[in-house]
Amino acid sequence: MSVTSKSNLVNLVGVRAISLVLALAALPAVLSLSGCGDSKVTLSPDNKLVSTKVTEGDKEPIWPNDDPSIPDGKGVYAAQNCAQCHGADGKGSAKVDLSDKTWARKQKPVEQYDFITFGKQGVEHPVVRDKLRPSEIWNLVFYVRSLSTPPLTDTEIGEIDAVFGGNCAVCHGKKGYGNGPLMKGNTLEPLPANFQSFPRFYDRTDDVLWDHIANGIKWEGMPNFLNKVDKTKNVKFDEPYIWKMVGYIRHFHESNKSEMATKAAHVGEAEESKKQDTLEDLKELTKDKDLGKDVKDTDQSKTAPVTPGSSAGQSNSTNSNNSENKTTH
Repeated sequence: MSVTSKSNLVNLVGVRAISLVLALAALPAVLSLSGCGDSKVTLSPDNKLVSTKVTEGDKEPIWPNDDPSIPDGKGVYAAQNCAQCHGADGKGSAKVDLSDKTWARKQKPVEQYDFITFGKQGVEHPVVRDKLRPSEIWNLVFYVRSLSTPPLTDTEIGEIDAVFGGNCAVCHGKKGYGNGPLMKGNTLEPLPANFQSFPRFYDRTDDVLWDHIANGIKWEGMPNFLNKVDKTKNVKFDEPYIWKMVGYIRHFHESNKSEMATKAAHVGEAEESKKQDTLEDLKELTKDKDLGKDVKDTDQSKTAPVTPGSSAGQSNSTNSNNSENKTTH
């Protein structure tokens, strides 16, 4: 064996010996951690499965599953004793008068939700994040908004339905989903607003909605309605009526009924919508069948045999009659 080979062998044995020594030295610690030894692993006490700090996330709004209920919000307002500072009608001892229309029309629903839920630095106000469910907070927000501008009644909504249907539904759809007849095939760009969208319209003040209806939205295809007249409905879009239209837009994402009544109403609307869709499908199917029949009849008339000696424009039955007459004579 050469000197070099002997040297390599010595080095290899040395490395393995050192590895064995280190492994033996670490064995007690491994036994301790694995529970095989006498030592016990002590865990820090924690009475909760998951810390609330892990799940609460950032200060982001949790959107409701259905239209917030103004009547149920009134119950939350009472249960949280909001009237102690704000008064039963919003005209309390607090710095903000909740019944003030001018102030209220400048408030975004989502900012009111954030203020009630998370509070605001430098402002002393109760925070309800750990007291109320998100749906209850949204109910409270829209009840507070109703103290300055009561929601439209069902009668008022019914009266505006026809006006909305004749002037707005062609783009925005009868139910405000932005899916009107002009949107078939996604022909409009940008897309008409979906009034049922919570993130979009909870981030709009009433002042902004009024401005969009009155003055339109430049470059977006939204026309201006201020002082225009709908002669068929006998309606003038003056300032007060446009405020009514703002209330009508709001009714797509708030409710003047209880939560249970709202859900029941939406179930009924969904069933009615399915029926309408089925009827529309049947109409389209019938139309296609009729069109196919017309095409077939046209093709048959084009391919009908022509009797020799007759005009190409005459039908076969006419030619036959003519032939019989000639034979008789």
